[in-house]
Amino acid sequence: MSNALALQEAASAAETSDTASCPQNRLMLAILEEALVTFQRGIGSKKAERRRQFYEVDHWIASHDTDWPFSFENICSCLLIDPDYIRSGLHKMKEKVYMKRGSTAGRRLRRERIYARRGWRGQIK
Repeated sequence: MSNALALQEAASAAETSDTASCPQNRLMLAILEEALVTFQRGIGSKKAERRRQFYEVDHWIASHDTDWPFSFENICSCLLIDPDYIRSGLHKMKEKVYMKRGSTAGRRLRRERIYARRGWRGQIK
């Protein structure tokens, strides 16, 4: 099963449980779903704003802080979701994307002009 499906299953399991009937828990579920969507959108994005949001969500998920009521740990405990399970799935997803990016050839190297507009710019060794 893919990581995205596993994460969706965890969110839908929390949605169908009795904990989702409480308005505060529905808000927490919406926050968690938005964070997962933002993580998936930004993981390999070329847009700076999506990457910035991805890093923010990644930091929020990696944090073990429980002081804030809407911390990742508190949301998972209220929704009866194992936070380490979601972390491991997202870590695998991140690894997969970064490994795929590293395995491709990427841009081909090209020769740069060695002459500036007004003449020689350097030496070739």
